[in-house]
Amino acid sequence: MFSESAMTLPWDSEHAYTREALELYYQAGAGTILSKKGALKYFLEGILDSSALSSVLSEETDKEHHACDGSRPSEGKDHGKWIKVNERKTLLEVLQQKEYIISAIPVFFVVSKKSSFYKEFKSGQWSPP
Repeated sequence: MFSESAMTLPWDSEHAYTREALELYYQAGAGTILSKKGALKYFLEGILDSSALSSVLSEETDKEHHACDGSRPSEGKDHGKWIKVNERKTLLEVLQQKEYIISAIPVFFVVSKKSSFYKEFKSGQWSPP
Protein backbone atom coordinates (compact mmCIF):
# COMPACT_ATOMS: atom_id res chain seq x y z
CA MET A 1 0.00 0.00 0.00
CA PHE A 2 2.82 2.45 0.78
CA SER A 3 5.61 1.31 -1.52
CA GLU A 4 7.19 3.79 -3.91
CA SER A 5 5.75 1.95 -6.91
CA ALA A 6 2.22 1.61 -5.47
CA MET A 7 -0.56 3.40 -7.29
CA THR A 8 -2.50 6.13 -5.51
CA LEU A 9 -5.57 4.82 -3.73
CA PRO A 10 -8.70 5.50 -5.84
CA TRP A 11 -10.54 7.23 -2.98
CA ASP A 12 -7.54 9.42 -2.03
CA SER A 13 -8.07 12.31 -4.44
CA GLU A 14 -5.98 14.64 -2.23
CA HIS A 15 -3.01 12.20 -2.21
CA ALA A 16 -3.01 12.69 1.55
CA TYR A 17 -2.66 9.07 2.62
CA THR A 18 1.06 8.47 2.35
CA ARG A 19 3.00 6.60 5.01
CA GLU A 20 4.81 9.69 6.32
CA ALA A 21 1.51 11.60 6.68
CA LEU A 22 -0.41 9.00 8.70
CA GLU A 23 -1.04 9.13 12.43
CA LEU A 24 -2.77 6.44 14.48
CA TYR A 25 -5.09 7.25 17.40
CA TYR A 26 -7.38 5.58 19.90
CA GLN A 27 -9.96 7.21 22.14
CA ALA A 28 -9.18 7.00 25.85
CA GLY A 29 -11.83 5.43 28.00
CA ALA A 30 -14.16 4.82 25.07
CA GLY A 31 -16.38 1.93 25.93
CA THR A 32 -17.64 0.00 28.87
CA ILE A 33 -15.40 -1.61 31.42
CA LEU A 34 -16.49 -5.23 31.38
CA SER A 35 -17.02 -7.43 34.38
CA LYS A 36 -14.96 -10.58 34.60
CA LYS A 37 -18.01 -12.50 33.34
CA GLY A 38 -18.45 -10.14 30.38
CA ALA A 39 -14.78 -10.37 29.41
CA LEU A 40 -14.84 -14.18 29.66
CA LYS A 41 -17.88 -14.29 27.39
CA TYR A 42 -16.08 -12.29 24.67
CA PHE A 43 -12.87 -14.29 24.98
CA LEU A 44 -14.51 -17.72 25.02
CA GLU A 45 -17.22 -17.30 22.38
CA GLY A 46 -16.36 -19.50 19.43
CA ILE A 47 -13.86 -21.51 21.50
CA LEU A 48 -16.24 -23.34 23.83
CA ASP A 49 -19.52 -24.91 22.78
CA SER A 50 -22.61 -23.09 24.06
CA SER A 51 -23.28 -25.48 26.97
CA ALA A 52 -19.70 -25.24 28.24
CA LEU A 53 -19.77 -21.44 27.87
CA SER A 54 -23.02 -21.26 29.86
CA SER A 55 -21.47 -23.42 32.58
CA VAL A 56 -18.34 -21.25 32.86
CA LEU A 57 -20.40 -18.06 32.91
CA SER A 58 -22.79 -19.37 35.58
CA GLU A 59 -19.78 -20.25 37.78
CA GLU A 60 -18.51 -16.68 37.41
CA THR A 61 -21.97 -15.30 38.26
CA ASP A 62 -21.91 -17.32 41.49
CA LYS A 63 -18.53 -15.76 42.39
CA GLU A 64 -19.68 -12.16 41.81
CA HIS A 65 -21.26 -10.49 44.83
CA HIS A 66 -23.49 -7.97 43.04
CA ALA A 67 -26.73 -8.32 41.13
CA CYS A 68 -25.66 -6.72 37.87
CA ASP A 69 -23.05 -8.15 35.53
CA GLY A 70 -20.43 -5.73 36.88
CA SER A 71 -20.05 -3.78 33.64
CA ARG A 72 -19.85 -0.02 34.02
CA PRO A 73 -19.21 2.97 31.78
CA SER A 74 -15.61 4.11 31.74
CA GLU A 75 -14.71 7.34 33.53
CA GLY A 76 -11.66 9.42 34.31
CA LYS A 77 -9.92 12.65 33.43
CA ASP A 78 -8.89 11.41 29.96
CA HIS A 79 -12.31 9.96 29.07
CA GLY A 80 -12.94 10.62 25.38
CA LYS A 81 -9.50 12.15 24.76
CA TRP A 82 -7.73 11.14 21.54
CA ILE A 83 -4.41 9.44 22.26
CA LYS A 84 -1.76 9.26 19.53
CA VAL A 85 -0.23 5.80 19.27
CA ASN A 86 3.53 5.66 19.76
CA GLU A 87 4.62 3.76 16.65
CA ARG A 88 7.64 2.36 18.46
CA LYS A 89 5.39 0.37 20.79
CA THR A 90 4.03 -3.06 19.98
CA LEU A 91 0.30 -3.62 19.64
CA LEU A 92 0.36 -5.45 22.98
CA GLU A 93 2.00 -2.46 24.70
CA VAL A 94 -0.60 -0.09 23.24
CA LEU A 95 -3.52 -2.30 24.30
CA GLN A 96 -2.11 -2.52 27.84
CA GLN A 97 -2.26 1.26 28.38
CA LYS A 98 -4.46 2.00 31.40
CA GLU A 99 -6.66 4.42 29.47
CA TYR A 100 -7.31 1.95 26.63
CA ILE A 101 -10.57 0.19 27.41
CA ILE A 102 -11.51 -2.77 25.26
CA SER A 103 -15.22 -3.46 25.31
CA ALA A 104 -15.11 -5.99 22.50
CA ILE A 105 -12.95 -5.07 19.51
CA PRO A 106 -9.95 -2.73 19.63
CA VAL A 107 -10.57 0.34 17.47
CA PHE A 108 -7.91 2.62 16.01
CA PHE A 109 -8.36 5.71 13.84
CA VAL A 110 -5.95 6.38 10.98
CA VAL A 111 -5.74 10.10 10.18
CA SER A 112 -3.63 11.86 7.57
CA LYS A 113 -1.88 15.11 8.51
CA LYS A 114 -2.36 16.17 4.87
CA SER A 115 -6.13 15.61 4.77
CA SER A 116 -8.77 18.32 5.00
CA PHE A 117 -10.27 16.38 7.93
CA TYR A 118 -7.11 16.57 10.09
CA LYS A 119 -7.71 20.07 11.55
CA GLU A 120 -11.27 19.18 12.53
CA PHE A 121 -10.09 15.94 14.15
CA LYS A 122 -7.22 17.57 16.09
CA SER A 123 -9.40 20.45 17.31
CA GLY A 124 -11.75 17.99 18.99
CA GLN A 125 -14.67 18.98 16.79
CA TRP A 126 -15.19 15.41 15.56
CA SER A 127 -16.37 12.32 17.36
CA PRO A 128 -17.11 8.84 16.04
CA PRO A 129 -20.67 8.25 14.85
